[in-house]
Amino acid sequence: MRSLRSILDEDILSLKGATDACLKLGGGVTSFAQLTRVSVSVLSRYADCRNCDPDDREGNFERLIPVDVAVEADRRAGKPLITEEMARQLGYRLEPALASAVPARRITDGDILDMMQEAADVVRELRAARADGRIDSADRKRVRTEIRELQRELEEILVNLAEG
Repeated sequence: MRSLRSILDEDILSLKGATDACLKLGGGVTSFAQLTRVSVSVLSRYADCRNCDPDDREGNFERLIPVDVAVEADRRAGKPLITEEMARQLGYRLEPALASAVPARRITDGDILDMMQEAADVVRELRAARADGRIDSADRKRVRTEIRELQRELEEILVNLAEG
């Protein structure tokens, strides 16, 4: 029998997607595991939904990243991706305490190419998700991950736009 929780299956998948994006942006699970209290295999389970069955409450589905490890992961990624997702689920939006923790710099061709690559990744994942005529939870997780990576690139360009 399932317990009465207010967190939805979609919310869990969104948290796992944010965790996956954060770990990727932070250099990957292998390098991050050396800096935190959690092993590579456990970190992978926090972000993995391929083996997630919402009805299997003892399996991987409800294995979510602990708060202290989430803070470390967000720091490593340079952006509070997991914390933002938690805030979004609670009806809040995070804003930086300072205008920008990183000083603005000139925009380079590399910045433009990075942004284009991330946009192409979003398009690719959306097309793959729609290929079978149905977008399932695993598809949504992959698309959300790519959208978050594009958002990060766009935010960086916005900060640097002031410098030209």
